Amino acid sequence: VLSSDVRVFFCKYNDPVYVKVEKLETMVLLANESNIEAVLAEFKEYASEVDVEIVRKSVRAIGRCAIRIDRASERCVRALLQLIEGRSSQNGGYVVQEAVVVIKDIFRKYPRRYEAVITPLCQHIESLDEPPSKASMVWIIGEYARSFENVEELLDCWSGPPRNTFLDSFHEESVMVQLQILTATVKLHLMKSTAASAEMLKKCLKAATEESDNPDLRDRGFIYWR
Repeated sequence: VLSSDVRVFFCKYNDPVYVKVEKLETMVLLANESNIEAVLAEFKEYASEVDVEIVRKSVRAIGRCAIRIDRASERCVRALLQLIEGRSSQNGGYVVQEAVVVIKDIFRKYPRRYEAVITPLCQHIESLDEPPSKASMVWIIGEYARSFENVEELLDCWSGPPRNTFLDSFHEESVMVQLQILTATVKLHLMKSTAASAEMLKKCLKAATEESDNPDLRDRGFIYWR
């Protein structure tokens, strides 16, 4: 019943943050094929706000709509790309970080449907500096390794000049990112078995099993060795 009156829940500029958060949640629940354009326009507007929490939740809301409403998923993905490519606000970095995470979830819901999104995402790899966004980007690279000619370079992208391999800074990453790097390296070798991928896998397994104190990382490394 309320879906036809979703505009009632649009945020006002003077709403307190907690009210805006509740309105965002309500709009996600009320979104459907008939009102999705208006809802997405609002979410995109909120993603340019000053408040970081609202920016992040607005981007997540777009991703949740994509997952909830199959027929509107393409429009949601297009909205996310527009936010990434037009990130001109002071919180543009947070937009990219959140967008990568929600796009990973969209890829899981709709495998192979939106591969064209990967290229624009890769243009922002070096700006990712939060564990969830890094881990999500590594997952995307590993899952779609066949789509890249330079996948080894993409997995190396977080090292600064002079350019080293990502394994040189492997232990500086969070465990969340380390686990994804390990899994992505295994996927890469299984999909594109080359001398380079074999060497990367060997170094990564050694780092995980012999040089790490984290039990989860070591266990996964030993499983892959076997």
